[in-house]
Amino acid sequence: MALCDARSVRATRLIYVENDPALLGVMSTLLSQLSLVEVLLATTDPLEALASEHVEDADVALIDLALGRDALTGMDLGMALRHRNPYIGIVIHSQHPMSTISRQVPQAQQMGWSFLAKTGTLKPQELSEILRSTAAGTSHRHLLADDHDVKDESSVTLRALTPRQRTIMGLASLGMSAPEIGEHLAISSDSVRKDLSKAYRSLVPPDVAGTDVRTKAVLAYLALVDIDDGNS
Repeated sequence: MALCDARSVRATRLIYVENDPALLGVMSTLLSQLSLVEVLLATTDPLEALASEHVEDADVALIDLALGRDALTGMDLGMALRHRNPYIGIVIHSQHPMSTISRQVPQAQQMGWSFLAKTGTLKPQELSEILRSTAAGTSHRHLLADDHDVKDESSVTLRALTPRQRTIMGLASLGMSAPEIGEHLAISSDSVRKDLSKAYRSLVPPDVAGTDVRTKAVLAYLALVDIDDGNS
């Protein structure tokens, strides 16, 4: 059988979300020079990425872990993109430890989820291979040398939430109403409210729920996904 002509291989279509505008510019230039990667969208705004018409066409998303104090985390954005496109690969990018973060991915979603440390040693061709193989369903854990697994109860609690419940809690933490969340996720307001109620029960003990359960659940959720200001 004849070998496939390299020119006939389709480029892997990428969405890139990075909190640092300077790094976004540098990496966008590098990514645009990779022959087998096509950048569909590069942005600092996670909500722009989530609302983009490119989500359904993208093969993989390269996402900064910490996207700002008043924004979705990279993990929440990854799960939200998976809600819109179940086949998109997710590569979480950070210069800080991610072993605990990596354990938050639900078992059913672990294919095509990769974790990539930001280092100066990664070559462009290696990055291309990680993006393309993640898009094909392979998972990578290229973490920092000192990024060791530690016992972390937050991972257990977060994994009690379904991917959609976690996505909805992430959007709720931005102050969005049920109709606004439903619009972002293309689901009904009633579905959002049902998932919120289920998430509240996982996040807030019944004996302390009280009347302002949404606020208590959001605060509990933010504490679980908290990423230091310096993380990116």
